[in-house]
Amino acid sequence: MVRVTIDMATMAKLHNLDSYLEFLDPSGRLIGHFLPATDRSLYEGVDSPTPPEEIDRRLEEETGRPLKDILRDLEARQ
Repeated sequence: MVRVTIDMATMAKLHNLDSYLEFLDPSGRLIGHFLPATDRSLYEGVDSPTPPEEIDRRLEEETGRPLKDILRDLEARQ
């Protein structure tokens, strides 16, 4: 992970970093996203509706297709 420290002038441009942001290059092309850190206390006591055993089972399941195959099929439909 790369960490970047920004100065206060840049912080002001980012509107206090209180909501989701998209970073664009000068031509308007999306180059990245920023999701501000949230107050973790908002999620205390919240449990996933999916049991841990099911999550483990899904992680071990070897299904699906390689991304390159999916992209090839999508391009063929255009």
